[in-house]
Amino acid sequence: MRFGELWRSGHLLDRRRREIGFLIGLSAVLELAAGVGLAYVAGFAAVQHVLGGLLEHWPWLLGLAGSLVVSFVGYYFAYDGIFNLEHGPRLTARQMRVVVTAGFGGFLSHGGAGLDAHALTSAGCQKREASVRVWGLSGLEQGVLSLAACVAAIVLLVAGRSVPPLNFTLPWAVIPVPGFLLAFWLAERYRGRLCDRSGAPGKLGIFLHSIHLVRRLFLDPGRRHAGAVPGMALFWAADFFAAWCALAAFDLRMSVAGFIVGVATGMIFTRRAAPLAGAGILALVLPVTLWVSGAPLAIAISGIFVYRILSLWLPLPFALASLPELRQLGARAVGGRAVSKLVADGSKAADDRTADAGSTADGRPAADAGSTADNRPTVDAGSTADGRPTVDAGSTADGRRTADAGSTADGRRTAGGRRIAGKPATAAGPR
Repeated sequence: MRFGELWRSGHLLDRRRREIGFLIGLSAVLELAAGVGLAYVAGFAAVQHVLGGLLEHWPWLLGLAGSLVVSFVGYYFAYDGIFNLEHGPRLTARQMRVVVTAGFGGFLSHGGAGLDAHALTSAGCQKREASVRVWGLSGLEQGVLSLAACVAAIVLLVAGRSVPPLNFTLPWAVIPVPGFLLAFWLAERYRGRLCDRSGAPGKLGIFLHSIHLVRRLFLDPGRRHAGAVPGMALFWAADFFAAWCALAAFDLRMSVAGFIVGVATGMIFTRRAAPLAGAGILALVLPVTLWVSGAPLAIAISGIFVYRILSLWLPLPFALASLPELRQLGARAVGGRAVSKLVADGSKAADDRTADAGSTADGRPAADAGSTADNRPTVDAGSTADGRPTVDAGSTADGRRTADAGSTADGRRTAGGRRIAGKPATAAGPR
């Protein structure tokens, strides 16, 4: 397996079973390595003592699993909204469920954009439009998370809490709202100027257009897409509660606002956007940010390890079951584009061969006013069928001028032309 090719494709849909199996094993190793490494820092004895309490509080794990189901429902509504906003491509209900199932766990999407872009282009979306909607989905995801952290940080600052520290709470309280307003203004002002550009300006135009979609969903979604922002809010609320349940399974009750700020700070990637659903990355960062936000390190390590294992592995069988449908969706799209290209090429070739003003359907010159079907000149007012000049009012068959009002057959002027047989012409009447 070539990892460079895997990275460029952005998804695992075209990978073979053994390659997908290898990546599943790699994800498990990365998660375990992150957990063991942090357990070493916190002390194995402390972590072992915390893990012993799981048997007493295990019903919280049922709440974690149920929260993931609710989170999936919210993600579905958000995904559907960004897909269909502004006359986006249409998928059947079954296809949408399959695409959302594959994207929700994040494992099949290698780096966030690949799987979603594949689904959009398979549904008939152009490449640029697909990129706009993929970035819009990421913007909606991060935007709702930022607003939740902003509200939580303001609550902590107003309450005068010193944990989490100011370097966590102050940026969340100050940056998101002005950042949103500035991004919305820039998108509406400049996206039209960059929509047809190539290179870096074109990519900036795609980014600004995606911000425009997010703005529409927040400020003017319309009745059809009104569930997109609430759906993403439900996704994050359920996901936060799942992580909360994981900590509660080890008998930890944190401040809700502090917990939100700690998780939002450590969520440098989401499952959808991180490679291999963030395996080894989020399990390493989230316990540290929660520890800074007030959780004991051993409990934070144990709780996030359980949360990560369940949030990664519970959706995985459903995502793998969706692979055949996703591949068929892509195959139908490729086949449809191939047929359309063949039809277009055939039509163009037929047009090139059709009879026009200068040629017949087989490419030979057509019979027109100047030639016959076999390319010989036609009989017209000036020539015979073999190309010789015709007898007309001004010349004989051999090209000599005819007798007319101005000349005789041998070219001498007639009486009306003032010369007769080489002599000066006389008047028509007596002198």
